Amino acid sequence: MRVLLVQPEDIAQNYIPKRPTLGIGYLAAVLEKDHEVRIFDARLRKERFENILKEFKPQLVGYTLTSLVLKQAKELMQKAKTMLPGVTNVIGGPEVTLLVEKMLSPEYVDFAVAGEGEHSFRELVSRLEKGKDYEDIKGLAYKRDGKIISNPHEYIQVLDKLPFPAWHLFSLKNYRKDPSKIKFAIMTSRGCPYHCSFCDSTKINGNYRVRSASNVVDELEFMHKRYGARSFQFMDDNFAIHRDRVAEICDEIIRRGLNITWVVGQGFLPSRGDYEIFKKMKDSGCIVVYFGIESADDEVLRNIRKPFTVEQARKAIKAAKKAGLIVKAPFISGLPGATYEKERKYIDFFRETGIDMPKMGQLIPFPGTDMYDWVKENAKLLVPIESIHTDFSQTKGALGTDLIRPAFETEDFPLKDRIKVYKEFTEESKKYILQKNFGRPLGYLLYMGSRIRLMRYLGVKMLDIYYEQF
Repeated sequence: MRVLLVQPEDIAQNYIPKRPTLGIGYLAAVLEKDHEVRIFDARLRKERFENILKEFKPQLVGYTLTSLVLKQAKELMQKAKTMLPGVTNVIGGPEVTLLVEKMLSPEYVDFAVAGEGEHSFRELVSRLEKGKDYEDIKGLAYKRDGKIISNPHEYIQVLDKLPFPAWHLFSLKNYRKDPSKIKFAIMTSRGCPYHCSFCDSTKINGNYRVRSASNVVDELEFMHKRYGARSFQFMDDNFAIHRDRVAEICDEIIRRGLNITWVVGQGFLPSRGDYEIFKKMKDSGCIVVYFGIESADDEVLRNIRKPFTVEQARKAIKAAKKAGLIVKAPFISGLPGATYEKERKYIDFFRETGIDMPKMGQLIPFPGTDMYDWVKENAKLLVPIESIHTDFSQTKGALGTDLIRPAFETEDFPLKDRIKVYKEFTEESKKYILQKNFGRPLGYLLYMGSRIRLMRYLGVKMLDIYYEQF
């Protein structure tokens, strides 16, 4: 069967796509042995969807849906149905897993696959090609007699059995002229054992499962040899749950003599970090560690069920810095219990601990999370709650977006204070980063110069280039 896999563009458009998407890479890998697979990444704007439909004439098109891509995904699915009336549209991804019935309801959507799609999607494609019944496929949602039937999904327990992502099916030179400079995404585990109230990871990615250290480093070595890749981004929800496994991965990289660099691009639990493990990570090529701090207030951390304290975060950051790692840490504005005074202290915290890349994002309540219910019950909504996660961006990103703004307020933290502290944090972090990298006098002059509109634009771009290299 001819299968086209599609990555729609999100409405925020706040990042330049510098690497292919990991999820589609895995789907392509499990399909390519038995089917003809093409990939369309709408973020690149390098080719037209209509041209691919005319040339390739896919029999089935699969779309990866996240909250901010729904508008374009709808347009693409309708276009596919118009140009190829017999085509089958299948959707998957985080938004589908959270809201499967809602996502499947439009007439231009034929099937939905919830949860991890490597097994379920492959099975669906195979059965459709052979004309076999598909109603018992795990994680599949379909329409029957005007009703939507949704099968429970199961998570893949033995991750080592998955093939490596099929990066060769992407047009890699569209991301970087020299594909060896792409910072390829690596997944060493899936899921998370914790239940932070704002996070949808356990709803989407399920229980915590890991790949073996040897399997992870096999992939790194394969990528290094095949594509000349020298830089990788580990995309686990929580990389360091098992400290011993982190050490094993580092030791195996060193044992094989791989000359690579890597960054922990999403979650590293502060309570699992100390100088010893950070030094081992540094010795194996790690250059950046990302701590999901979210708040520098213990009451707020308890309110959102974060499994660490401010003091543990402080010690982990300082230990990582001592080991020579660059520290990236996000803060979320608007969490339960937060006030202007508390969030203003986040600035003191990043200055005191020496965080290299502090950033602040806005709280987005995702359906299915406890935070969604908390916002409904305790906040004054500025827009309908159902539209927040599809119309608002959590972060400003590298290109900037008008979609990052508070979507609600509370009595303790009104809108004017939320806007004020966000602006103060953003300005102070810009000045801090410039002074940290160019020295206090020159950094301050660069910051002041950025107040001139053109200079500000160029300065923001310089900061974004700095952020993007990690």
